[in-house]
Amino acid sequence: MKERVMKIEKQKIYIPHAEIPVVEQCNLNCSLCNSHAYLIDNSEYPLEQFKKDVDILSEYIHFGFLTFMGGEPLLCENLYEYINYAKEKQLGEVCRVLTNGFLVRKMSPELMEAMDVLEISHYPQMKATVSELNDYLEPLSKKYGFTYYIKKIKYFNCIDTVALSEEAAQQGYEKCSRITDGCSIFNGYYYKCMRPKTTNLYLEKEYGIISDVNMREADGLKISEENFVERFIAYRNRKERLEACKYCLMGLESECSAIEGLKHWAYGYPWVIKTFYKSRFLYHGFKMFKKIFQYDEGAHYTSDEYIRTECHKVRDKSKRHPVL
Repeated sequence: MKERVMKIEKQKIYIPHAEIPVVEQCNLNCSLCNSHAYLIDNSEYPLEQFKKDVDILSEYIHFGFLTFMGGEPLLCENLYEYINYAKEKQLGEVCRVLTNGFLVRKMSPELMEAMDVLEISHYPQMKATVSELNDYLEPLSKKYGFTYYIKKIKYFNCIDTVALSEEAAQQGYEKCSRITDGCSIFNGYYYKCMRPKTTNLYLEKEYGIISDVNMREADGLKISEENFVERFIAYRNRKERLEACKYCLMGLESECSAIEGLKHWAYGYPWVIKTFYKSRFLYHGFKMFKKIFQYDEGAHYTSDEYIRTECHKVRDKSKRHPVL
């Protein structure tokens, strides 16, 4: 089991990465979405609840970088307020927005001023080419001081499954890089990963399975309850898998590559994260190096042969949210 990154920095617990889904719905409908956004019509992380959570978390925890995501985060019209509050409370070193890019031309000056990094997942259905996006974003990135990166996505690795064996689920938990290096924060809860908050919905909608366990609550840590630090440390150090691990293949990927090992090492140092993400040269260089020398991340095989890689499927919701 890889050592979980959790150490003391400036009298606070240090965690490399936090995913913050400000909304759960999306303007696309990808059938293999790891966040199950295609099943959700409207769900947001209320700003006032976010502020309450940040007030508590920032007192005890410091993150290397925060990824504001979805669903599709640019559907959140006041996204900049979330980022600015996280910065005001010094919750993390870097604030990144992860988007499908269809709404980048609607980004407000306030958002571009607030974010440090914009990362775009460029899908085949996108009308704007990578070159056109570069032409649009290059002057804006210089004006507002953010770094951006455009990643072409051709397919998803399917990480959903109806149920793993107890042994496979525990193995996946112990090897999962999401749990090792990061977490997810949503609507009053701290999670070791993003999966617990939507797995019940996925099982019900896709297979008609009603689980006895509410994973949104059982697999998470309620932030507002008393003795947060003690509960947090016990939760982070817990060796037993999450309930959601029974339905996820993420941790059963191929053995950790040298590149992933380097990334895991770098995540342990906030100054490395800050330097890396705020330098377009370093950020782009690493992404290109990784693209050339490493097969796609994700679950590729398991002894139970549950893994499959499929072309991603997009059913356009342009009538609801106009695309570029």
